[in-house]
Amino acid sequence: MSPTTIPLDHPVPISKSILEVSVNFNLLHIEDLDETKQMLTTTGWFFFRWTLQGLSWDETKFQNISRVSVLPKDMWLPDLVLLNANDNYGRLGGEHQPCTIRNNGTVEWYAIDRRSTTCIVDVTSFPFDKQRCSLELSQWITDTSEVDYTFHNVPISYNTVKENGEWEVLDTFVKEYHIYDGLYQVLELGLILGRRRAYYILTAILPVCILSCLNLMVFHVPPESGEKMSLCVSVMLAYAVYLTSINSVLPSVSDHVALFSVYLHYMFVLKALTVVASVFVLHLHSALPKSTIRKRLTKHLSPNPKKATPGAFVADNTDEANNLNGESVKTNKNAEDLKILLEQEQWVDIVKKVDLLFFCIFLMLFILSTGGFFCAIASTQE
Repeated sequence: MSPTTIPLDHPVPISKSILEVSVNFNLLHIEDLDETKQMLTTTGWFFFRWTLQGLSWDETKFQNISRVSVLPKDMWLPDLVLLNANDNYGRLGGEHQPCTIRNNGTVEWYAIDRRSTTCIVDVTSFPFDKQRCSLELSQWITDTSEVDYTFHNVPISYNTVKENGEWEVLDTFVKEYHIYDGLYQVLELGLILGRRRAYYILTAILPVCILSCLNLMVFHVPPESGEKMSLCVSVMLAYAVYLTSINSVLPSVSDHVALFSVYLHYMFVLKALTVVASVFVLHLHSALPKSTIRKRLTKHLSPNPKKATPGAFVADNTDEANNLNGESVKTNKNAEDLKILLEQEQWVDIVKKVDLLFFCIFLMLFILSTGGFFCAIASTQE
């Protein structure tokens, strides 16, 4: 029987058995994954293979012709559409993509195209996030009583995929289910995409950690140097400027908030609190001896409670001065000067203790927040 005498415009031309069609998707290139539009753009082809009964011939009787090409208008093709397509109404292939008929009755069709499909993006664990995007094929005209679609031995191939600068294919998955009471079949061919994180670690996470560590050095600058506030404000302004540039690379998705974005703003709050703490330390440094806060801190943080009592301090230094000089007026003056000098040195030590206390507090907050960020990221990867 000549292949031209076989009707080609129906999936089951001879028998009433269900036609089995195998499906494979070969990915060529991931062009873009737009987080804002929730859209994945890929280039690749679907490969379909099925066998038509009676559509075979002896190639030796037809000039050793083992295969022929048939235009789509003259041949039945799988009537599958992309349910989650954003363009071209989800139709596969085109008018100029013919199919191949082999002499054993096997029909092969490659539907190559550039497709944009919907992909729900979750950026919670940015920049360590993984996205699950799929292409959902559904029967449109024929139903499950006529055609049965099965996955190829290798449903999705990406060995020849061109590398994308931001995303890489980590794994694939397939799923099959039915809709409308089992009347129509849906095939889901999915890609698990991982964001390339090295760029974001070097340009975002590492600089933020360095600025945060530099921010802690503010508490090691002596208040009397006059550079404490200069360094504090400079670090905060540098972080604010850098935060503006980082926001340009953060995905702008409203339904999911990136943990990294929360971490960035939390660190900004810590730097603002560092300014407040530095102002407080400078206020203590310039506090008058008779001020209430100085008296209270001296009482609680003084290493020698006896020296913290003015009466005892005067008495001790008066006795010492009398023994040295023997003159009453000069003794009182020297004792008073010594008292002021020792009190000032004691107060400087107390201010340093307050500075050290703030350093420990902010260091602990930095470690806890950074550790909590990475732990939260790790929990989302499970």
